[in-house]
Amino acid sequence: MRRKSKMTDEERRSYSAKMRSELEAVMDRAYAAMVGSEEFWGAVMRTAAHLTHPDRDDRSPVNCIAIAAQHPDATHVLSAGDWRAVGRFPAKGSTSLRIWTPIKRRPEKSQEAATAAADGGQHEAPDEAPGGGKVSGYKAGPVFDISQTDGDAYEPPAAAPLAAEVIRDVLLNQYRDQYHENPEQAGKLEFTQVAPDNAARILLYGHAWRRIADANASLSGQHAAEVASAAHVAALIFGIAPGPAVMPPLAGIVTQGKKPPIHESAVRVIETGRAIARAVRAAAEHRCELAVTG
Repeated sequence: MRRKSKMTDEERRSYSAKMRSELEAVMDRAYAAMVGSEEFWGAVMRTAAHLTHPDRDDRSPVNCIAIAAQHPDATHVLSAGDWRAVGRFPAKGSTSLRIWTPIKRRPEKSQEAATAAADGGQHEAPDEAPGGGKVSGYKAGPVFDISQTDGDAYEPPAAAPLAAEVIRDVLLNQYRDQYHENPEQAGKLEFTQVAPDNAARILLYGHAWRRIADANASLSGQHAAEVASAAHVAALIFGIAPGPAVMPPLAGIVTQGKKPPIHESAVRVIETGRAIARAVRAAAEHRCELAVTG
């Protein structure tokens, strides 16, 4: 079989620019859908919860939006090389998903990095590349969901499940410690007398309300929508039935910046939901360690 010829530098730059342009178009369509479709907003929240990992870095909120726009049922996304490392490979005929991946900074900035910085791609991910080191831009990198792969049987790593009673108790204690309030007195509700998953949902909403500042909301109803969606993400991460993911009322707002207001709203929601979940899990694991050592 004849081997595929290697691309020249010019061909590689042209291909990279084409992929970036296509991913930018995906993002534009996604932002439009996020303010026009409650279903798609919910798909973004669901994708963000599914791509919150116990064993490696989470996919960024922006990449969760990109993945949801291309494959709304994605649950576990890796590069082709990472899939091969666990005995799987992209299935024949599958089309890669595109996400923002960092270009590491070199002593002399490459033309590809300069182009990525010029077209605004650098704002789509953190300033640090995986493994450390500054980055000079971002390019559209290919990844595949597990549903797009074949090969060896593979069970994605998952954190040990937490019982709803544990989630409830940790959230109660954190509420008292962090906010110096007793949510049972404020809400006139004895949480231990409520079904544990219902109690956890109520408390997740309360934590999200305290973590998301009302000052960030530019429109009436935006704060409540973001709070509900952040609690929704945290509940999905824990595997308990969530409350609704409410789409913020940001349709029709035009800004001079590159990213519309729904971008910041989605990032805030996803990061808040994940932060609540991380804090609960850390506290639950600490409780477990104390129980073992005690």
